[in-house]
Amino acid sequence: MQSEATFPPAMVMAILLLMTAGTGLQAAEPATGTLSPASPEISFVSGPNAISNVSATVELICQAPVFPCDDFDLNVQLPADFASTQANAQIVITTAWEGADDYDIYLLDAAGSEVNRSAGSTNPEVMQLPAGQGSQRFTVRIVPFAVTGTLATTTIKLELPLAAGSDPATQVPAADGLAPRYQVHVSPPDLGNDAGEPTLGYNPLSKRVMFVSYVNALRVSFAENASPALPESCAARWENKSGLLTTLNSLDPIMTTDQDTGRTFNSQLSGANSLFEFSDDDGESWTPGQLGLPNGGADHQGVVAGPYPAGVIPGAGLLYPNAVYYCSQSVASAFCARSDDGGQTFGPGMPFKNTACSAGALHGHPKVAPDGTLYIPDSSQCVLGLGESAEKVVAFVSTDAGLSYEVRPIPQSQGGAGSDPSIGLASDGTAYMCYENADGRTHVAVSSDQGRTWSNDTDIGASQGLVATRFPAMIAGDPDRAACAFLGTKTQGPDLELSFTGVWYPYIATTYDRGETWHLLNLSPNDPVQGHGGIGTSGTNRNLLDFNDLELDDMGRPLFAYADGCVGGCVIDPSQNSFAAKGTIARQTGGRTLYSAFDGAPASRFNASTPLPPAAACPDLNSSQRSVSRTLIGWRAPDDGGARISNYRVYRASTANGPFQLIGESGEKTQFVDDSADPAVAEYFYKVVAINAQGESPDSNVLALPISEAVAVDTCALPGELIIQDPAGDAPIEDADILSLAVAEPDEYAGHLVLTVKLANFTANAPPPSSFYPILFPLYDNLYLALDASQVVPRLVYGRFIELPQGLLEFSETGELDARSSYGADGTVVMVVPKTLFGELQVGDVIAGFD
Repeated sequence: MQSEATFPPAMVMAILLLMTAGTGLQAAEPATGTLSPASPEISFVSGPNAISNVSATVELICQAPVFPCDDFDLNVQLPADFASTQANAQIVITTAWEGADDYDIYLLDAAGSEVNRSAGSTNPEVMQLPAGQGSQRFTVRIVPFAVTGTLATTTIKLELPLAAGSDPATQVPAADGLAPRYQVHVSPPDLGNDAGEPTLGYNPLSKRVMFVSYVNALRVSFAENASPALPESCAARWENKSGLLTTLNSLDPIMTTDQDTGRTFNSQLSGANSLFEFSDDDGESWTPGQLGLPNGGADHQGVVAGPYPAGVIPGAGLLYPNAVYYCSQSVASAFCARSDDGGQTFGPGMPFKNTACSAGALHGHPKVAPDGTLYIPDSSQCVLGLGESAEKVVAFVSTDAGLSYEVRPIPQSQGGAGSDPSIGLASDGTAYMCYENADGRTHVAVSSDQGRTWSNDTDIGASQGLVATRFPAMIAGDPDRAACAFLGTKTQGPDLELSFTGVWYPYIATTYDRGETWHLLNLSPNDPVQGHGGIGTSGTNRNLLDFNDLELDDMGRPLFAYADGCVGGCVIDPSQNSFAAKGTIARQTGGRTLYSAFDGAPASRFNASTPLPPAAACPDLNSSQRSVSRTLIGWRAPDDGGARISNYRVYRASTANGPFQLIGESGEKTQFVDDSADPAVAEYFYKVVAINAQGESPDSNVLALPISEAVAVDTCALPGELIIQDPAGDAPIEDADILSLAVAEPDEYAGHLVLTVKLANFTANAPPPSSFYPILFPLYDNLYLALDASQVVPRLVYGRFIELPQGLLEFSETGELDARSSYGADGTVVMVVPKTLFGELQVGDVIAGFD
């Protein structure tokens, strides 16, 4: 359920990095530290570094002043039996910095030999190694690979796999074979910016994905299906293919695709009704469905299509082959209605929660098994009418196409958690239930008899020390193969509160043996999905809303849809969480899929145990730049075949057809500076080859890179740096259609920031009567800035807000903004804001997390 707030929908992102002079901190400060169970986190600062050490791509040379490095003396003090009592404990070293520089981490043992490195192109760089036991001494060497006078902060943590008091027996047995591999596809800047609780559908007829982001239906096409085809590692193409009805304001979005027919259903909840459309051509055109059910619920709808159960025959003359179910809940009751004409009309909603289970948490998304059995998972703490409180996670099961239901609990579960459970149904009907237990951990249980009994109930996050999880999403393929995707954190604490200091990442767990063992993978270890501030069930940290989604493509590859809440500066410093909701899809690129028929298929990446050479990389313009003075080639890393990519070779030509000559290597980095580029040559052509221990990749695509003028953003002149953009036409009226926000620090506004908000238009040349346009800063004592037209004469003001029940906000004005603040008839709003409203700011501080 989406919060009902008193302000129009807006994007959430990190706002600004103050840009002025550097500081005078010295390198490697402090120079030494001790890591132990009593002191599980230490940190140090490197720099400022102005001399780049590019030699580190070939051999490690650290001899100041020619090739400077910053060394930190790390002493590790652990009990003598630590490796056996905490077998999965890790030392995690993270180095982060501001700007577009590049630092690397090297770890040396007491003898000075290299034992590990993290030398890619990510910010932050992250290194993990087993904690071991006893006394150990290391040198943590920070190499300024490509720098411009910046500082780097390194944090070293001792991470334990289990919370205090946890039973080691709950750890997941290690799975055999290669783990599946994934690549993340992020929506472009102008799409997918309000994507809390995303759902998606895959059309096997077109091999495209439909993705709902609030009121926008987005179509996603992967690069290998483009014309001409590009390497699979290239970024997917996202397009806005919204309909008419479903672009209206909504309380809840939902989307699904019937893989038998390719029909996509898009629903937007509007009170007790639903705005409903379906498309048979991936969003090129939409057909209105039934607008609302006579007895539908007012919240948390779900839609699914699937076969009819044996013996159930729909009405004569209806042409759609599958049943379509629409389910919703109304706090104390819940209903499912069935359509027999492909979503054009629905019958009456039939209650599926029995009277004993009618109150409680929200239900999960409905699913239909191959035999037509309908399942609806539920995390309610419910009484089964058997004379005792069960308080279990349950599945409501219908074998007669939604006319009646039985409730089937998972015996070892504890119900009542904040996340919906999710069910995946295999080709033979085997049910896999993934659920957040009452203690916050994610479990999977397996049933072979439609939920009457359950087995292999396993805490799938324990092997990596996850102590709190959210939003499980389950899918299954063959009877013994299934996957659950979820968000998780290793930090104990008040994970629902803004005071929480943990970091959340997206995970996916996969079983190939019916839940006996699991592969657990962090999909983006260098990029959190939520920084500090928790993942709340209400309030301003509820940016990710209620759930994520997981579907399969036609080869059994999971497609994980989630909203990324940590973008911009939050990636470098998660304490400055951006509370965003950026539409993201993770897609499997290698390893076994959930369909065994594709295992080891010729020319595929679906290897089970033996690594392969890398797939083709993808040089792209978004990460490349060429000017008269500098040429940078960047690329998206390919599937590594199950073996670490150790080097990339970069080739150049003066024509698209070659001949190409080797001009250099980048090691593990996904970028390369071409120092030999001739500024007299207007356009060069580049390709990249990746290398691992198994061999070389195929050639990448060819990148044409002409000389172009670098565009400098002048933050000292209005409007300054563009922080957010949003497409036009995604709000019901122009007065509520936010297009952009920019920030500047002009000299003539000393002591102030200038925020420029652009709306599509003020249709009456002024803000509508009673309208209110706030910008919220929950991390700054609930500060808000606003254009307030609620009292006849529009004013630009600031104050504090508090959260009320049901997601409502109450605003208390403190004063008016600087008199130079203004609004224009075209929808331009200028807010001149004293910096003091954000406390004692210093150069380099980040003002993060605005809504």
